[in-house]
Amino acid sequence: MFRIISLVLLIIIFNSNIYAKNKMQDPINIKKETVVCIHGFYRSKLNMIIIAKAFRKKGYDVLNYGYPSRKKKIEDLADDLVEKLILISKKNPSSKISFVTHSMGGLVLRSAVNKTNCPMQAKIGKAVLLAPPNKGAIIARQLKKYRLARLFFGKKAGRELMNYENFDHLGIFPKEIDVLVIAGNSGINPLIGKENDGKVAVEETCLSTSHKHIVIKSGHALIAYNKNVIRHAMNFINQ
Repeated sequence: MFRIISLVLLIIIFNSNIYAKNKMQDPINIKKETVVCIHGFYRSKLNMIIIAKAFRKKGYDVLNYGYPSRKKKIEDLADDLVEKLILISKKNPSSKISFVTHSMGGLVLRSAVNKTNCPMQAKIGKAVLLAPPNKGAIIARQLKKYRLARLFFGKKAGRELMNYENFDHLGIFPKEIDVLVIAGNSGINPLIGKENDGKVAVEETCLSTSHKHIVIKSGHALIAYNKNVIRHAMNFINQ
């Protein structure tokens, strides 16, 4: 009887060791990189909630970043973002940080990665920019002549969108960051006069530096909810 009990105990201990070893080697338990989602002007974290959920489902550590887009200028908003990136880099110093942004969120990111105190982890990941007004937005500049529009856009970042024809002064993305720009083309806005998503022309989304660029049938407001867009973003960051 004693021999049988001893044999059973040995089997249990042996199987437990194998289970523990396999669990340690299971790639699902390995910490993946962080993905930071950044909404656009006059939006909230809800704008990026579907994309954030998709990346979390794949095992990424996701920050759906919210910020007061009307209350500060773009470079000041970038300073706030950098503070958050520093905290992330301290928490996961060996993991790179990638990004998915919508509209003006891409400009905030572009400014942030050019800050001297921006952590290196944020300068070696990937960035997917959805409908970014990299060359400005003609519709915003046209609306500048209307008082109600000026009140809506405010005197900070919104006013910058109304004034600038490009945002080269924010700097360029470091060459170590692979960038994918996804533009929408289902807008019907005669004030833009070119292929557009309703608010930003396709050609206005382009960067002056090397990047991948694709055009998806989507409008500006809903591009972050588009399943095809989310698939492209996921595949690009997973590469």
